[in-house]
Amino acid sequence: MNRTKLRDPHGWNLGFIKAFALPDGPFKLYVWLRLNARIETGTLEISQSDIAKALKKARGTVRNNLEVLQENGVCRTRFSRDPEGRGWIQITDDYWPYERGQDCQRDGPELRSYLDRVREIAGERACIRKPLPTSDDLLARQWYKQGVLLERIARAVLLGCGRKYVSWRNGAPRTPIGSLAYFESILGEVPAQEPEPAYWEFTRHRVERMEKLWISGKDPDRFTRQCSKKENRGNHAGSENERPEGLV
Repeated sequence: MNRTKLRDPHGWNLGFIKAFALPDGPFKLYVWLRLNARIETGTLEISQSDIAKALKKARGTVRNNLEVLQENGVCRTRFSRDPEGRGWIQITDDYWPYERGQDCQRDGPELRSYLDRVREIAGERACIRKPLPTSDDLLARQWYKQGVLLERIARAVLLGCGRKYVSWRNGAPRTPIGSLAYFESILGEVPAQEPEPAYWEFTRHRVERMEKLWISGKDPDRFTRQCSKKENRGNHAGSENERPEGLV
């Protein structure tokens, strides 16, 4: 259970109020970082390119805004020269309202490698929205503690994305998967299925073929039907959680 506490219940919002003095772009970036940072550490591991995609800004704009935040003591950052490479951002105490966990300051290399591989697995599939939300980092850490193998996660993601593509081809909206939580129930199916490696290779090829259609947004064989506006709204509302029974 998360027992993260406010450092000062009476002045928890002082950092937010101080941030109003920032220019518009850096302030909006600070708000986004504050909403997406891990609550127990005030940190975020992400690439500048992913921030740019999330905020719909140019990479140069994100880089400049990060520099302004650092110059004003709002955060500390560590990035490589590669804009696609994942970096590290930590909001400073003056702008972070929560106590930081004593055992969460630094992850071990094994956990870091595990989390990076989970992100890579998700990043390989076009139907998963990027960047992943902070809640997915916590979920991946939970899988690590439970001893969930990376191969099992990869197979669950493959199955789930295959079903998503089939659902789209059958007429469902082209709505990306918003969280790794989508695959939690599918993880339970994978141990019971022990087919030959050739089965997973065949499945991967079929998923990749459908993925090309998803990326293009066009499928000449996609099923479409006329429906009322009310039905259409209902489809959009439920598309994120639908999981067709068939694989591909």
